[in-house]
Amino acid sequence: MAEKKKYSIKTDFSLLALLLIPIAVAVNFVGGQVAVLLKIPLYLDTIGTIMVGMLCGPWVGGLAGLITNLVLGIAEPTFIPFAIVNVVVGVVTGLCARWDGFSVWWKWIISMVLMSLASIISAAPIVVLLYGGITASGTSLITATLMATGMNIWRAVISTELVFTISDRIISYIITYLIIRVIPDRTLIKFSIGENYIKKRKADEEAAA
Repeated sequence: MAEKKKYSIKTDFSLLALLLIPIAVAVNFVGGQVAVLLKIPLYLDTIGTIMVGMLCGPWVGGLAGLITNLVLGIAEPTFIPFAIVNVVVGVVTGLCARWDGFSVWWKWIISMVLMSLASIISAAPIVVLLYGGITASGTSLITATLMATGMNIWRAVISTELVFTISDRIISYIITYLIIRVIPDRTLIKFSIGENYIKKRKADEEAAA
């Protein structure tokens, strides 16, 4: 029986992982700005965080999420309080990756649900208590419409977040998965959790043979 791999903060924060963080922040920044400028009911500011979490583990993913919102906050200060949400995304994704949560389709679903729920639970109080339900995000248009119909602010925010956060995370996971698929084995092995995806790739190749 193969010995279970042991993880540590030191091995997670490899040189390659540190180099990946600014790339992830740039991806998040571009995605977040596109969503804000186009006022689409998505966020698109966690793709890089998810990628780092899946490859490097929870702590590196959380740091990428934190830095992302601090950078986004330069252009739009309302992003700064949501740093906790992006940190949660990185941490939960990293933990799911360590538990081999992206090896089969049903584990993917569980991982996406867990991360979406964690995002909603951490984001809803910020949206309601700090911003009265309305932020710079395109989803606020939906929330405002629901509130205009007489719906309670908490129900309006949670209902909106439930639909669009899950949709956003599914899109982000698909994009990240497609990126990881094209990363060669010799590069994946240098990441803390890269070995998991190499094993999955080899298993798929054997199954197809």
